[in-house]
Amino acid sequence: MAATPEAKRHARRVLRQLAKDYPDVECALVHSNPLELLIATILSAQCTDERVNLVTRDLFRKYPAAADYARAPLKQLESDIKSTGFFRNKAKNIQACCRQ
Repeated sequence: MAATPEAKRHARRVLRQLAKDYPDVECALVHSNPLELLIATILSAQCTDERVNLVTRDLFRKYPAAADYARAPLKQLESDIKSTGFFRNKAKNIQACCRQ
């Protein structure tokens, strides 16, 4: 469902205010593109950013595209992210969003 013009105006106002209130914010999750940020964010639930950055260093090389995550054997992806905790749910969520 497409956002209404009013919702878009509201989103722009919120973004302007956030930029004004927090001008120097930097993301602690190491990423080089939106897909990597999405994956790192999913992995960050109940996990430290430091641990996520350790795991994603190899993960991003192994799975450079969304299609790579989508077609990876679930057990292998779970193994790749196990040290982040809640790895079964995280692997399922990563594959679900990458299939979309």
